[in-house]
Amino acid sequence: MVGETLGQYRLTKELGKGGFATVYRALQPALNRHVAIKILHPEYVRDQRALRRFKREALAVARLNHPNIVTVFDYGEHEGRAYLVMEYIEGSTLKGRLGKPVTYAAALELVTAVASALDYAHSKALVHRDIKPANILFTQEGRIVLSDFGIVRLADDKSSLTRGVIGTPYYMSPEQALGREVDGRSDLYSLGIVLFEMFTGRVPFKGESPVATLSMHASLPVPSARELNPSLTEGVDRIVRIALQKTPDERFQTGLELRSALAEAIAEAERPADSTIVAASADWSSTTGTTHSSTPQPLDAEAMYGHLLDLTRLENWRGAVALAAQILAQDPNYRDVNVILASASNELRYGRSTTSVDMQVRDLTGQAQMAIATGRLVESATMLEQILRIAPNEAHARALLEDVNERLAAEAAERQRATRLDRLYALAQSKMRSADWRWANHILEEIVAVEAEYRDVPELIVKVRAEIDDDDYNLGPKRVATLRDQAETAMAEERWADAVTGWEQVLELEPGLAGVRESLEIARHHATLVALNAHAAELAASGRWEEAIEKIEETKMLRPF
Repeated sequence: MVGETLGQYRLTKELGKGGFATVYRALQPALNRHVAIKILHPEYVRDQRALRRFKREALAVARLNHPNIVTVFDYGEHEGRAYLVMEYIEGSTLKGRLGKPVTYAAALELVTAVASALDYAHSKALVHRDIKPANILFTQEGRIVLSDFGIVRLADDKSSLTRGVIGTPYYMSPEQALGREVDGRSDLYSLGIVLFEMFTGRVPFKGESPVATLSMHASLPVPSARELNPSLTEGVDRIVRIALQKTPDERFQTGLELRSALAEAIAEAERPADSTIVAASADWSSTTGTTHSSTPQPLDAEAMYGHLLDLTRLENWRGAVALAAQILAQDPNYRDVNVILASASNELRYGRSTTSVDMQVRDLTGQAQMAIATGRLVESATMLEQILRIAPNEAHARALLEDVNERLAAEAAERQRATRLDRLYALAQSKMRSADWRWANHILEEIVAVEAEYRDVPELIVKVRAEIDDDDYNLGPKRVATLRDQAETAMAEERWADAVTGWEQVLELEPGLAGVRESLEIARHHATLVALNAHAAELAASGRWEEAIEKIEETKMLRPF
């Protein structure tokens, strides 16, 4: 399809193909930007249920607005093709960077980004279900983003145990492996597997088949990451073990909990001695040689500078003088090391000096206050951070910096809010021009949730709703409409037992309602399938392989939809 046009998008390159869609890079001439377009395979487009589900998933994911989640821009249907338009990430994946252990800093950076994305999505009642290195991307600017949020549930994943079990076996939680209901803590288990692989260079469970791997997740204890990588501390190893507990209640309950515990364990692991500063592992950029060795290697200037700041915060002046001298031997003008060396030397000789340190603090404080008064907040933050590097206990500078950071965050949030509203408004106008009234209504509601009187949005909502079929907003028994919505939602979320109950109630109230019997049959089919899958996984977990295989064969006898 390279060279073809879908709506306003011209396809320029195929990026990849999966079980249910193909992804292309495309040019959007109106905005002169590249986007990624995921096009549903034709067999799914012919299946109206799958098509409706694809659009519902698109609506759900389009509501996500987070710097560490790939942004969904648009949804469309063109000449029998359904497609999703997303942010184009030109960079690499975590999968391409693994194979050997990484640094504590790199692991913490990644966990911080992904955990933040997951906490945000979980607060919106969305569970990813397929956290793995291939879905964690790095932009060319170094931003870490999570892809395929929510959309993975559409796939008939060929690497899963059977149909109805969604995920990738190496990274699936025990509850996923057993076919049980999952929540956000399942995503955190998968992130724990990723963390284990980052620290050791391998996944903890790798059976001879998908079924064997799932059984290992469900029944075997997780191997010690420290045994595979002796440079890890007991504290860091303990964090990995907690993340990979079999029972969700025994794991970290939020991404923030995981990130905070990992940061504390890493800080403890990297707390330096007086003057001996060594590295434990390789950086992301390392492409050759082994990551860990028995002989400690010196850190580069940037890492040494970070440790120097730690020493000044701890008021370890002797260690700071020694390390500053090492840095200056490599680069006599590196950052503000000369200033830190002078301050540390004065502290070491005379205690608190009233000359160099205090004079510099007063001078920088005056400049920072002038910058704040004239609105140069970024410049003032830089000055205040410099003050705290040379005088970590300077309370006035710390209070000023906190205030400046709050104002900078507020300004950034307002810019992000304005940009989002502008983008949503333009997208709503586009959908109205193409008479896609349902999507336009969803987008306008998103705008109203942020700013009730934004431009002419209230008037546009009235216009759009007038174009939508009355059955959706005005007519029909409310009870039937409510039950039908609940049943469709249950199907979208793969709560098949709830869907069966919902459709049976609808059928009881409106026996002749179009499509209900078909939907009920589909829900019953999948409810049976999930029950068989769960039973097969339990049999496999207890080592009863022949019975498990019989159950899997039994699922294949069911007529597919």
